[in-house]
Amino acid sequence: MHKTNKYIGAILAALLVSFNVNAKVLEGSVATVNGRPILASEYNAYLQGVLDQYQATMPQALEQPHAKDILGKEVLQELITKELLFQAAEEAKIQVKDSEIDAGINEIKARFIIDEKTGKEDKAGADKRFNEALKKQNMTLKRYKEKIKKEVAVRKLMTEQLTKTVKPVQEADVKALFDNVQAVLKNDTKKMKALEKKDPAKLEEAQAIAAKLKQLTAEQVRIGHIYLAVTKDMKPADVKKKEELAKQIKKELDNGLDFSAAVQKYTEDKAALASGGDMILIKGIAPKEIDEKAFTLAVGKVSAPIKTDLGFHIIKVKEKRAERTVEFNDIAQQLGQYIAQQRVQEAMGEYVKGLSDKADIKITKTFDMDKEAPKAEGKKEEVKK
Repeated sequence: MHKTNKYIGAILAALLVSFNVNAKVLEGSVATVNGRPILASEYNAYLQGVLDQYQATMPQALEQPHAKDILGKEVLQELITKELLFQAAEEAKIQVKDSEIDAGINEIKARFIIDEKTGKEDKAGADKRFNEALKKQNMTLKRYKEKIKKEVAVRKLMTEQLTKTVKPVQEADVKALFDNVQAVLKNDTKKMKALEKKDPAKLEEAQAIAAKLKQLTAEQVRIGHIYLAVTKDMKPADVKKKEELAKQIKKELDNGLDFSAAVQKYTEDKAALASGGDMILIKGIAPKEIDEKAFTLAVGKVSAPIKTDLGFHIIKVKEKRAERTVEFNDIAQQLGQYIAQQRVQEAMGEYVKGLSDKADIKITKTFDMDKEAPKAEGKKEEVKK
């Protein structure tokens, strides 16, 4: 059966952190851990990297109240955790070879192979871009190697700790989880109530996995999709024009226009252009108007324009897949990996908590959301009076 140790290396690889090339170096510190400072420059660089990722993938999340402060607190806690682990690795006298440092440096350099200006691969210029990034960080290669050395030492420390403390996953563990998931999938209320009474967390775990499996095994259809957007503030005349365009596109398709060519020419879903407008629909997930048409049309057929709150859609059914049942052997490996990951994360959390409980941690960074909290409490008191 799967052994937890197989997965430790992959999970711990995430501990090797790169740097953000656009961060500004600031003086001072945001916290101290056993007297050692966490530099404001490091904090700001890390936070900026996180903000850039959110801006690229979930910009709406940054519009929430105190979004930057919330992320900032998470980043600060992560840096504190890393410093705790760095110090533990030093105390354990973990040895790091020069070859391991070089491997870490090469891993980072590999991320500079693509020239961001051209979007093309440029291996010859990777070293230059890497060195430019170091310069922007106001960091020498020697100092960066020290940073990599510490992070490799932490990875080795955690591998040693987890190898000693994490219990290997046995087949019985996987079967027990599978049985819990099956009880949820089959809506076996008797077993679910017994599990909830015995261990509510295990029922929640089984429900989460079952929900994911339902999506993966549900009836599915692959469609081509042409989308014409309609917004709430759009004038009726402009909505009518979109509707007429949708009807025109359908006529062109009926007269022999290739559907992929029509996607390239007309769709307003630019993100879907790379796939030719293709997407997988899971029954019951898409808007009702599209869901009904997609799962009733025959393979190869093209729909008339479909109106939803978002606009007009024309779909072509390309492939259908019936609902599937899941047997133990189908997902035993994935469940084993899941259990292993849970055990590793739990063991890491306990280890870090032990370090934190014994450490002297002082946070000097202040957040706007914390300044506003006392004001809000004061207003509540005034209302009570």
